[in-house]
Amino acid sequence: MHVRKRDDPSLGKIVVIILLVGIALLGIAKFSQWFNEKYIGGNIAATAPASIAEAEQHIDEGAVEEARRLLNPIVKRLDDPALTPRAMMLLARIERDAGNVEGARELLERASQEFPTSAEQPRAMIALARLLEDAGQVEEARALYQTVRDNAPPKLRAPATAAVGRYVEREGELARARDLYREAVSEAEWGGEAWNEALDAMGRLNVKLIFAPQETPDCKYYTVEPGDTITGIGIKLNTTQGLLLRANGIEDASKLRPGQRLKYTPKDFQIVIERSSCQLFLLDDGGLFKRYAVGLGKKGHETTLGNYKIGSKQKDPTWYCPEGRVIPPGDPENELGTRWMPLVPEEEGLPSDLGIHGTIAPETVGEFSSKGCARMIPEEVEELYDLVVRSTPVSIVETYRQDGAVTEGGE
Repeated sequence: MHVRKRDDPSLGKIVVIILLVGIALLGIAKFSQWFNEKYIGGNIAATAPASIAEAEQHIDEGAVEEARRLLNPIVKRLDDPALTPRAMMLLARIERDAGNVEGARELLERASQEFPTSAEQPRAMIALARLLEDAGQVEEARALYQTVRDNAPPKLRAPATAAVGRYVEREGELARARDLYREAVSEAEWGGEAWNEALDAMGRLNVKLIFAPQETPDCKYYTVEPGDTITGIGIKLNTTQGLLLRANGIEDASKLRPGQRLKYTPKDFQIVIERSSCQLFLLDDGGLFKRYAVGLGKKGHETTLGNYKIGSKQKDPTWYCPEGRVIPPGDPENELGTRWMPLVPEEEGLPSDLGIHGTIAPETVGEFSSKGCARMIPEEVEELYDLVVRSTPVSIVETYRQDGAVTEGGE
């Protein structure tokens, strides 16, 4: 007799068990994701701003591993367009300083590409472009700078504008590069890193162009007439002898010849000395022309605020020191250095013994180190001397504002 076997229930049980295990694993994964987003991720989001600030301080102090510990969770677990790119850029800075250029590049590319709507994206792109530029990948870097310049808000695109200026300067287009630096100065936040970088580059090119023998967009020409002297021409054109000599490569001013064409750049300069920061700003009709560091009055000899004008300038001046001694030009003790530009008061009650001069102690420039005068390093005071004429207005203020106005201020 044939006996029919029962179906083996084990196969069905196995299938059921597999399904149950799969459902359980899916549930665990969903719970884990929910828990991570609600508690771990939420906690990271809450603490991220403080962690980023602390990490930045650690980086400045050289404690990079502490900075990594704070930044890694943000980069790995947080998807915040405001915070995550900042953390990535700081980690990239650590990698770059450690010589890991590829690691830094990867982080900056992620910050640029994964967060296209973030306000931090232009900064990430600029950092990436700077990294590429330093690595010699200049065309790729230039394309990134141009993208930022074309699309970012003014305050964010200023470093890119200055970077394009660097490329243009390397190509020999000095006037166009100067204009790009000037544009970057106007875009950047006053006193910020980008502003300082662009301002110094603009000032350097402004001076190079005004002293260069080549024709420039702002220059004019004067034809020497019989009987002309370099002094008389300077007075006639309201410019300095030094500027005429430099811009025309003249070594012997007595050898002018009738019909000779002299290049000059007409300027109505004014000077603002900002006491709070020990800076001297040279301005023309277009605004800031160049910025110099100066040493100003130390405690008890504070430089007096007010309005002055440049008096009779002197090369290689004699110093009549307060103790009554007379120190001749070139003497190692002559604190005036190679140039003296007296400040003539334009208001009642201002001191009449102040001036802008050189120094035998250039390391003190940029500090409150003088007895009231503005001291400058030798090559810069000689440059300024050749730029400004007698009667140039000088304002000494406590702070100089972005809009070009100056603040009043007491002692």
